[in-house]
Amino acid sequence: MKGLKFSQQQAGRRNQRSVSFQSGRHLQSIPITEKTERFTLDLGATLKAGLLRHGSLHSLGQLQRCDLRQKAFQQRRKAMIIFVVDASESMGEGTFERMKAAKGALLGWLLAAYQQRDQVALVAFRGRQAEVLLQPTSSVLLARQSLRQLPVGGATPFADGLWKAWQLVRNARQKQPQLEPLVVVVSDGEANVPLVPGAKVLPELFSLAEKLGKEPMRTIVVDSSSVPRGNKNLRRLAAVLGGHYQQAYDLHAGRLFEMIRAAENQD
Repeated sequence: MKGLKFSQQQAGRRNQRSVSFQSGRHLQSIPITEKTERFTLDLGATLKAGLLRHGSLHSLGQLQRCDLRQKAFQQRRKAMIIFVVDASESMGEGTFERMKAAKGALLGWLLAAYQQRDQVALVAFRGRQAEVLLQPTSSVLLARQSLRQLPVGGATPFADGLWKAWQLVRNARQKQPQLEPLVVVVSDGEANVPLVPGAKVLPELFSLAEKLGKEPMRTIVVDSSSVPRGNKNLRRLAAVLGGHYQQAYDLHAGRLFEMIRAAENQD
């Protein structure tokens, strides 16, 4: 993360937000209905409604229920960004650099979005299976401690990486149904270890991606291969996931951060 600067304004202005009548940023004032139970009274809007209805300041003491206005607030939904990074030997000499890019973007996002308490997680797939190096957290200190060492090398269990990310999303949503997950996959497109022993690697991967694509979550597939026009399997994976494809051979933390920020600002 040396040399990188992340501002809180950069941490995404999520377009999908929930409306609350208790707290948040005041959006507007709306009439109180018979079904309204708990609300925050907008005194100014109520007096204005009474004045418009009665036409006289002297009659404001006769306010009726139809004059009452409540405040509607906008609440920003918390995000959970799961980095799914290929840490296998298939990515060649750039493996460690790409792991560093994910770590830098992850920590940068936590620092920039500290007040929003967004969560991040890191799944690395290498060897025979994927490993959750960082469980979902909003703690910069915990993230730094957990990611001091970045294991690399071995085969490429791509499907297991997606599977573990999916498990993290499902478990988190059981506790926080309104959570907005974003899965960021960083790979060169190689896959040679199936999730189910004996299964064909790529068909299994796309079948799993199809299931994930039906989930209410966003995805970014970052292609770090050296192929001039990108890896066709990663392009297909992004399409099946219903996500975005980005090619970035020369990947670093700042660039990955900007990709995430752009995704957060999209409809």
